[in-house]
Amino acid sequence: MDIDDIRFRIAAARRMLYREGCDSTVGGHVSARAGAEDAFWVTGFEYFDQTTPDGVCRLGFDLEVREGEMDLSPAVGFHARIYETRPDVEAIVHLHSHFVSVLSSTGRPLGMYDVAAVLFHDDQALYADDGVKSHLAVVDALGAKRVVLMKNHGAIVASQSLEQATIEAIALEQSARRHLACEAAGGTEIAEAEVVAGKAAYQKHYLPQMWDANLARLERSDPDLFVGVLR
Repeated sequence: MDIDDIRFRIAAARRMLYREGCDSTVGGHVSARAGAEDAFWVTGFEYFDQTTPDGVCRLGFDLEVREGEMDLSPAVGFHARIYETRPDVEAIVHLHSHFVSVLSSTGRPLGMYDVAAVLFHDDQALYADDGVKSHLAVVDALGAKRVVLMKNHGAIVASQSLEQATIEAIALEQSARRHLACEAAGGTEIAEAEVVAGKAAYQKHYLPQMWDANLARLERSDPDLFVGVLR
């Protein structure tokens, strides 16, 4: 296996999320579309920092296992539905991280209180489960947006690549923390014009650099992840 293998990259993504405070116990998921197939790569129930490449499996959109073995979570159903309805989405992060979950309880979107938050400007949806409708209704709530905040639950990030989805999920958690602190302190949000300009700059410069920087950190903190991996 080499470093570009999707199974390694998903395992690395989960380790990065854990290291950056986005642990979701055994319930969170990171997935990636399996090329032109009606399938995607994902893991089963496990902590983010437990994941190794051999724990990543390929599921069809019908949720039948096509490669690997896993204890299937019902929540991966909305991954399949998003990939089916959103051809622009190549990767999904579903997380229950602390500050994102706290923010979701307010029923309001992430505010533009810090520079990383601009990544999500005009790209958020809200969802509240009523205990009656199917959990797949969250896909309708997401619509064409990049992020949906699920009330009292967490968030789903749907993006153009695994690397981008991972860094966006990390940024979402960090910005949620700052949102809550700034709001408590009586802070105000960034001006609209600065938000728009900042979003373009962060997408161009910040997102591409952060994956490589975090991967380099993992080589020191998680050497077991790299055993048998060619670079």
